[in-house]
Amino acid sequence: MDTIRKEGYSIVATHPEIGAEGFTLADHFYVKESTDIAAHVRIAQAHKVVAIVTDNCDYSFYTASVVASRLGLPFAPIESAIFSNDKLAQRECCAAGGILQPLFYKVRTFSDLEIAANKIGFPVILKPVDSRGTFGVTIIQDKEQLCAAFYDALQHSPSHTLICEKFIEGTLITVDGFCFKNGHRSLAVASRKFEKGIKPVTKEIIYPAQFSTEVNEALFENHHRVVEQLGYRFGHTHGEYILTEENEIYLVECTNRGGGVYTSSVIVPMLTEIDLNKILLEQSLGTDTYQAASAGLHMMKHSAMLTFLDFEVGRVIKYINIKQVKKLPFVVRYRSIFGENDMVESIENCASRHSMLVISGASAAETLQNFTTFKENLSVSYHK
Repeated sequence: MDTIRKEGYSIVATHPEIGAEGFTLADHFYVKESTDIAAHVRIAQAHKVVAIVTDNCDYSFYTASVVASRLGLPFAPIESAIFSNDKLAQRECCAAGGILQPLFYKVRTFSDLEIAANKIGFPVILKPVDSRGTFGVTIIQDKEQLCAAFYDALQHSPSHTLICEKFIEGTLITVDGFCFKNGHRSLAVASRKFEKGIKPVTKEIIYPAQFSTEVNEALFENHHRVVEQLGYRFGHTHGEYILTEENEIYLVECTNRGGGVYTSSVIVPMLTEIDLNKILLEQSLGTDTYQAASAGLHMMKHSAMLTFLDFEVGRVIKYINIKQVKKLPFVVRYRSIFGENDMVESIENCASRHSMLVISGASAAETLQNFTTFKENLSVSYHK
């Protein structure tokens, strides 16, 4: 939104919550659910909007694609939004193109799940085909866990459709790219660390991924192949993959929108020194002329880490020195969902992680050292 404002445009914003941070930058704002397509069409028509830019949410991305189509504005087509919002449709499309994926089955009933799990063999992972983040996603180790996982997944699926697939052991990888005027480019590759347990919650993402140049190049190329198979041609791409010990690359999912939690808006532009926010705006205006350089790891010029720090669950925060640690020279962003006098709640999914930190460095080693320095400077105390 800062980029839109700097370019001299007025902003009409929507968000499901009245306290949305972006509303402070908007000329007009509306409290609307991102799935309310009809309301967004009316708002866009009433304000005679000339461009549509959405955040990193799958639901709002789909609505934006429909509104843009209705108004005849440049945006990713509805077909791309469908693949981004429907993991089953995405799986089927990529299977047709020979993309390596886990064995998977569509699930609508508990009987479907039992049959799928028996065919695949434990462990399996169950997820809604159309949820956000990790809502409703469970790693299932045995048949006793099937029932709880099924109903948890079902309540988070608007279409009441699930996907059961083989759980692949390995490292979760993120590859981010962008569809420029002269074609798609993979831009940044990162490796992730997870909180152990049946609910996969990311705890740490570091750029570049901690593998050899050859492996990282292969991850770049694989992401580009997936994007081409799905037909993405506009804006950001965000892919998640599992890299096995044998260096096999399995597709988890790939969407035609940016990664959340500062990934597409802050981290990838910083790593590549490309003003992707301005390019995305110009694409939405139909005025983009930017030509990207040839693809490769040289697109990443720095290192960065996105990590999530935990507080003590069940305690009430007495003091936290957020203002002070945000001034450290390597801190790019730091945000906590809890402040002084707040009760710290448990982490149930990616949306409930306690705090988000982005730090930078010239290399991965320097970034990791900066992370250590940050933790040494962070001070949190609790009421007795």
